[in-house]
Amino acid sequence: MPPLPVSPPHDPYDPSRTAPVGRESEYRRLHHALDRCAAGAGSVIVLHGSVGSGRSDLLYAFTDTAAERGVQVLVGTGSPLEREFPLGLARQLLQGADLAPEEAATAEALLAEGAVSGTVPAPSDRPTGQLTQRVLEGLFRLVRGLAERAPVLIAVDDRQDADPQSLEFLLYLVRRTRGAGVLTVLSSRETMTPVHPLFEVELARQPHHQHIRLDLLGTELVAEVLRTRLGAAAAERHAAEAHALTGGNPLLVHSLVGDQERAGSPGTLVVGEGYRRGLMHCLHRIDPLALHYARGVAVLGTGATPELLAELLLLAPDALPRALYLLHAAGLFRDGGFRHPTAAGDLLAAMRPIELAALHQRAGRLLRAAGATAATVDGHTRVAEGHLRSSLGPAPAAGAGDPGAVLPEFGGRGGGGGGGGVWEVPGPGPGTESAVVEDAAAEESGATGGFGPVPAHPLQLWSGRAPAGPAVECVPTLPGTVTDADTALRHELKRLRHHFWHGRTDEGTAALARFEAVPGQAVHTEALRHWLAYWYPALLPNPARRTGPQDGATADRGDGMRLLAALLAGTVSPEDAVVRAELVLRAGRLGGVRTESLTAALTVLLYADRADRATYWCAQLAERAGARCGAHWSALLAALRAEAALRQGDLRSADEAGRAAFAHVRPEAWGVAVGLPLATMAAARTALGLHQDAAHFLELATPAGLEQTPAGLHHRYALAGHRLALGRAEQALADYRACGDTMARWGVDHLPAIAPWRLGAARAQLALGRPGSAAALADQQLARLGPVGHPRIRGLALRIRAAAGGPAERTELLERAVALLEEAGAESELSAALGELSEAHQHDGDPGRARRADRRVRRTPALAVVPVRPQTPAPVSLLPLPPVSPLPVSLPPVSSLPMAGRPLPAVGVPVAAPAESTAGGLSEAEGRVAELAARGLSNRDIARKLYITVSTVEQHLTRVYRKLGVRRRVDLARLLGPVPPGAADGAPPRPAFPRRADLVAG
Repeated sequence: MPPLPVSPPHDPYDPSRTAPVGRESEYRRLHHALDRCAAGAGSVIVLHGSVGSGRSDLLYAFTDTAAERGVQVLVGTGSPLEREFPLGLARQLLQGADLAPEEAATAEALLAEGAVSGTVPAPSDRPTGQLTQRVLEGLFRLVRGLAERAPVLIAVDDRQDADPQSLEFLLYLVRRTRGAGVLTVLSSRETMTPVHPLFEVELARQPHHQHIRLDLLGTELVAEVLRTRLGAAAAERHAAEAHALTGGNPLLVHSLVGDQERAGSPGTLVVGEGYRRGLMHCLHRIDPLALHYARGVAVLGTGATPELLAELLLLAPDALPRALYLLHAAGLFRDGGFRHPTAAGDLLAAMRPIELAALHQRAGRLLRAAGATAATVDGHTRVAEGHLRSSLGPAPAAGAGDPGAVLPEFGGRGGGGGGGGVWEVPGPGPGTESAVVEDAAAEESGATGGFGPVPAHPLQLWSGRAPAGPAVECVPTLPGTVTDADTALRHELKRLRHHFWHGRTDEGTAALARFEAVPGQAVHTEALRHWLAYWYPALLPNPARRTGPQDGATADRGDGMRLLAALLAGTVSPEDAVVRAELVLRAGRLGGVRTESLTAALTVLLYADRADRATYWCAQLAERAGARCGAHWSALLAALRAEAALRQGDLRSADEAGRAAFAHVRPEAWGVAVGLPLATMAAARTALGLHQDAAHFLELATPAGLEQTPAGLHHRYALAGHRLALGRAEQALADYRACGDTMARWGVDHLPAIAPWRLGAARAQLALGRPGSAAALADQQLARLGPVGHPRIRGLALRIRAAAGGPAERTELLERAVALLEEAGAESELSAALGELSEAHQHDGDPGRARRADRRVRRTPALAVVPVRPQTPAPVSLLPLPPVSPLPVSLPPVSSLPMAGRPLPAVGVPVAAPAESTAGGLSEAEGRVAELAARGLSNRDIARKLYITVSTVEQHLTRVYRKLGVRRRVDLARLLGPVPPGAADGAPPRPAFPRRADLVAG
């Protein structure tokens, strides 16, 4: 390796001439390491500092001077947007390398191979990807080849945002370059918790590791910056004040100096746009929880207690000290508050109005409860009202009579303009006091409106005090503020809908009749009548039966509510409805579609038996909306996502989405719609064998009138499934028949996916030992489906028909069922059907086809069965309710599911007992490791328990992932059945439902 040129005493690399002001010492340490690198001694240096500390300036100043000295410089920058790109940072580094053509081709091939292998996630306690030895060694040899020609400097900025595969490569490289001419400099920003703790620990263990922390500038160094750019007089005059305003944060110091340069030479220190922009830059690049804390201080002021701040921000109290430390360490805070009086207002001005309104509204309620003065509380209330109004903007002229609120770009509050999606929460109208005044009065009186008290139970869906009455968070309407006819009309329609939402059908029907009696007003209730056609099918005539479907144009305009009414009326086929619903949802992904239309379109997909498409679109809409939508829209989307997941047999996703729905909106604010998420949660818990939890959901108080709505139908269907799982087949059969009577009375029995009562009744008949009745019900359902459509319902009916029929027809029926369930994406039912098909082939004397079907069971994503101890739940009493068991870390095998996934007993064919050998081709050792990993034990805990090394555990898990076809530990957890209490071998149980603060903080 040729030596670096020796610099004369006055060379341009003198730190006093090239280093950023105040960083001469750190700059000198970097150059000393570079000199050692030229002598063949490698080093790894970590530059660490708070946001705005000048890490990037120092790093790039150093790389510039190193390049001028003939060093081969490889530079890369981490980014949150590229963290999911395997080896993205490594690609940046090698793109700047002076590689020969054959070396460049080798590098490209290794990066491509690593990108593929890096998509296989590592165990949860490792931060790195699963790069192969070939990729790591190949990339290392390329860098070593460069170092043999000239010293190499690897400079990485914002290392905390690098992809894990590149970090794995850097660790591999650092371990092998102590005796090579490679200097690695990694710059990282201080965060609440280390993003990659194992990487940092491994890095610090290296003997050639150095750590350089960039502290804030002192008053003398701030004066030096001012002296360099503004002159000695300005430095002497403004140094102390500039340090007080910036805290010595280099970015803020230079921003403030820029303000002085633009202002000329005034006698006072100017705090201008540069300082304010620099402060916002720092605040929005700091750790998100620290930013959240700063917003809370901006709302409440510096006098707020930590307990009040934690309540306002829905954070765990122990997270606050670390957030406060980060703000002080960056120089952004002093004595618990902002350094400049305009900073709080600037920070809040950058928030969305709807978010800011919610923050002020919550602050007002907390301050009122804490005994603050009325003036303080009223101030927050007025600010919240102003931001709520500004978030709505001017009412669209064309929508004066339409109660559906437009959600442009998902940026607004769903239903804020008086709307109401299919499961939208309408607010009270302006006919009485303001919503804020009503809420305050109800909170003081403790009224509960149409709801009875929620029974105390450890299965808590939220934390803190339950809101009073049926009032919901809505746009406040103050007396005297309705100044035009269009606004008055919207609020009147909103009030009409509010009656029906809370089950007050008599009041709502009378109010609707009075409204339509006014000449010219009936034309404005058309959208409301379509909404009522879904929620109260027997209350009023469905307008879709009168008008029929118009054409596909209505769907193109995003009118999902009319499409749902037409589907219920039978004027559009389920197949056509699916196509039109996806047009609505595709338009909604681009923005400008009402939440009412979006939720209606998702409901169309569910009722047309396309839960797979509903799952897809829920994910698309959730990703598009992000955190920019209101709590009610998020809750509605979560409820629909939970129902779709339940219908596909994804019980864990159903449970998680159901909990999310209640985390966003408490049960009493759901109105009659509460029956749907409660039914979903009950069905999921029933299928998991947690019958006491399911009983709790079914016993929760619900509004009057629920039984008149589809949500009530779902609730009754879930109750039937719960009773069937408890062995009460006669009661379950009566419930299923009651569901059928309701659907016939409403005229929706042509849509079995709403509540497939015939299939439930057939299961009950099988449980009662009546295969003939079960077969008749299955045949009846198949005949009503027609020749096409409803693949999931058709597949389930064929499974029941096979179980109730004779051996001669069983194999053919199950093969058809498997094909249909595969088409529908119903993985749980598909896995169970494949298991039954394997048994049928075995009974037919065809072991080869039986093994092929069995292998397909094991390859079913996230559903391959790893045998565990079977669970046979005993019937339990619904009341009183004992403490709820936590949700199992993993799902039960398909064979234990009492509803959708349980293999049905075939008449005359003995059902084989669960196999005791490990499925999926796993060895006994791999099976033990897999089960412990799914229970939540870390690799180290598994190694300690099984008396093996951590490396052996990792190797077992790698083979387990490959054999079972899973990619993550969370998928592995789905393969194991529920673990009996105390069987987790020390693994801490997960709480059944997190507190609301935990949901936000976690």
